[in-house]
Order: sequence, then C-alpha cells, then structure tokens
Amino acid sequence: MSSTASASTKLPLLTALLLTGVLLGGAALPGCTDNPFESTPTIEASQREIHGTVRLSDGGDPSGIYVWMQGFDIATTTDPDGKFTVTLPPPEAQGPAGGADGVYSLYTFLGNYRLRSVRSAVRDGAFIFPTDDINERGEINEQLVMQQLFSISTNLSRTHIEADSPRTIAVQVELRSDVPPVEVYFPSMLQGIEGPVLLHNLGTGEVDIYPTVVTGVEIQNYVQLGPIPYTRSLLLIIPKYKLQAGTYEVIPYLLPRVQSIPIPLLNSLGNDVAALSENYVYYPFRRDGGILTVMPN
Repeated sequence: MSSTASASTKLPLLTALLLTGVLLGGAALPGCTDNPFESTPTIEASQREIHGTVRLSDGGDPSGIYVWMQGFDIATTTDPDGKFTVTLPPPEAQGPAGGADGVYSLYTFLGNYRLRSVRSAVRDGAFIFPTDDINERGEINEQLVMQQLFSISTNLSRTHIEADSPRTIAVQVELRSDVPPVEVYFPSMLQGIEGPVLLHNLGTGEVDIYPTVVTGVEIQNYVQLGPIPYTRSLLLIIPKYKLQAGTYEVIPYLLPRVQSIPIPLLNSLGNDVAALSENYVYYPFRRDGGILTVMPN
C-alpha cells in the first residue's frame, strides 16, 4: 500500500485510543471449574464452537460485522445473513498450560454502532453449555441487535472520472445521530494535512491519503451529533494520471468518542487502525456513498 502522507502523519497508538475512549479488556477468570453462571444449575455439553446472529437496528446489511473473542484473540466476520461461528483452537494450542479455564466475552463491533458482548464459560479449552446467554447447542439465545450511533453518508459531485484528466471533486460528508449526545472527532487539520480523506482501491486494496480543502466558516474538530444532519464540504483535487482505472471508496477520516472499546480488540484489527494511516481502512464502519469510478485512458 502507498500513501501521499509521510510517516509523521500517523497518530501515536495511545493518542488514537484515547480519542476512541478505549478501556483495557477484562481478564479471564482463572481456575473456573464450576458453573460461573449461578442461574444455570447444570452444564452438560462441551465443545469448541459458538454460533450467533447479528442484526443492525437500522435494518442495514448485516454482513461483514467484526466478531472477536476475548482471551483467545480469534476473530471472524458475519456472513450475508448476519450469522457467524467462532471456533476455539484445540486445547493443546491454547497456551503452555494447555486448555484454558475462565469466563470470556465475545464482542461484535462496528465503529458507528453500539458495541455488543456476550459472556461465555470455558473449561479445559472447550465451551461449557448451557449458560444464561448460550443454549446447549452452543447457539446464542437471542439475536445480537447493534444500535446505530450515527450514520455516515459521503456524496461526490463526480462519481466517474478519466484517469488521464485532472479533476476537482466536491465531497460532502453528512453525519447524523438518532441517539444523541454522540461526539465524533472529525479533524479539519491533522498533522499538517487539511481535511484528510483516504482513497481505497476496492480492487487492489491500495490506499492513498489525500488532503482536501475544507470549506465553510465554522469548522470544529469535535462534532456533537443529533437528528439534524451535520454536513462538511471538502474539495478533493485528483492530479492527472494519479489514479489507475478501477473503483475507489472515498473515506473521510473520523473517529467516534461514544463508547469504550477493549484495546486488544482494536489491536486485533491491525497496527494503529485508529491512526491516520493506510490501516484506517480496517477500522470497521458502515458508510453510504463515496464510490468513485476511474475509467481507463
């Protein structure tokens, strides 16, 4: 991956994590040999898989939602129906002491939705069922509905350009929340880059960071969102021959400041995913619009 920004534009990990309001993830409880959920009188089945279904409160596409298991640092994403399966490694691969014992949380994560979690119990490296949240077949009892905290819509004045011609594209970013107060870090200038946006080539995976010209009189770095949309207008200048033919997503750089996220969960997504770097594209969001098609010469 390449970038038009230098390494100095990357936020230190600690700074980025503070912006997102992260907390350290809870540690597993060692030596769990009895049922940790007192309301469940007996535990009979034992296996290494948990199955669940995720839904979004706004009825959005439930595919590709990030699912992460605390303690084991294993992750997956949901399928087109919002379903997922998390499988523990064999007990002998769970550490020097062999099969793990404890209570661990399973998280579902999207940056602009409320984090969800379910507790699970592990004994000798395998899940123990049933529990309050999981039935005897290893299925989470209820669908995990993730509440949307804010929406992100990116509108482009041009959605198709030629690779051999310079273009100026007006970009309008609209943020809105039905569950205020929600605060978002949306910098007008970061490490010398005005109104940073990322261009993600959806075919090759290549990412470039571009400055824009931020228009408007009153621009805040921290935006309070509500049901009335907040909009910001940017001017994106694409030099001649800068982009090869393909389909790109124009991604505005912003971070939520509305919930606590376990640090190991963020680390599992990649190196400094909350910083202004190419890896920001791995910070999972649900965004609308922003698709740019570059046509061949």
